[in-house]
Amino acid sequence: DTIKSIMNEISIRNYNSDTDYSGVLALYKNSSTYGGQYDGARDSEKRLRRLSSTNPSKILVAELEGDIVGTVTLFEDGRSAWLLRFAVQKEYEDEISKKLFKMAENTLKEMGHTQVLVYSPVNDKTLEERYTNLGLHKGNDYTAFWVDLS
Repeated sequence: DTIKSIMNEISIRNYNSDTDYSGVLALYKNSSTYGGQYDGARDSEKRLRRLSSTNPSKILVAELEGDIVGTVTLFEDGRSAWLLRFAVQKEYEDEISKKLFKMAENTLKEMGHTQVLVYSPVNDKTLEERYTNLGLHKGNDYTAFWVDLS
């Protein structure tokens, strides 16, 4: 009954660039939510504001009792769709992840997508379990390459 109650109390909504940055930033920087994934080149307040202003449903947040307890960014370009920065507070992780994923899935379906992908660090059993439990299939391991554009 506690789990059902928590599921009902978790709300999923679009990111509000005026009020949500500090809560989302805390999740990005918390190594227990997904390896401490904050990256100043991608996750600055200005970048999140710009992304959410182009399409408010691109960044979703999960809220419980007034606190931001999860977030996911929907990246899509008309050709493919990805879930990025899928950061979730450890307490009630399964419930928060399920609700966030369902909203992301519905949003991407409305955009015409029939598949969504998500990256996960290699050999992270916790995240592998999360994504498997959400119904995602494990693909091959890849290494990302990058360069600063200066």
